[in-house]
Amino acid sequence: MKKTAGFFFIKFQNFFNSCINAKKRDLFFTEKSIIDPSFRLGSGNILDISEKAIFNFGKNVFINSSNFITVKPNAKFSIGDETYITRATISCLGEVEIGENCILGEGMKIFDHNHQYTKNPFSVAKTDFNIGKIKIGNNVWTGANVIILKDVTIGDNVILGAGCVIHKDVPANSVIINKQEYLIKDIK
Repeated sequence: MKKTAGFFFIKFQNFFNSCINAKKRDLFFTEKSIIDPSFRLGSGNILDISEKAIFNFGKNVFINSSNFITVKPNAKFSIGDETYITRATISCLGEVEIGENCILGEGMKIFDHNHQYTKNPFSVAKTDFNIGKIKIGNNVWTGANVIILKDVTIGDNVILGAGCVIHKDVPANSVIINKQEYLIKDIK
């Protein structure tokens, strides 16, 4: 009896989750969107998507599970064919363009904007931003915890090593590593 009840509970839970995922997936289909029907969205994503956002997703785009995605009104978010994204934070207030055949790894963060601030008196705005664009080429692989900041262009065929903070353009056919110097001291 317990086994049968557990089976039906799991079936119901899977059905319920698939309904939630379908509803979340529909958020990307705004009036100005061009999205290939093969687009897949995993579970557990947190989405803040404006009805006036603009999407252009190619074939076999898969935004897997546990992503935080914000796309504000009139912002443009594009993803090329065969690109895979998992456990990322993407905040698009202006424009984010991701190429084809990309693998964007866990903990990756993309911000096409930063907060405005004044020097005298010093103050950082909570809701006013300097908005830019990010362009990621084709065949780009990001290791874990890569951060890509506004006004950056990343060329084709690039590997961004784990922990890199990308704040300026990266040429095509490059490998970027986070060079860390270790100072090892004895505990004594």
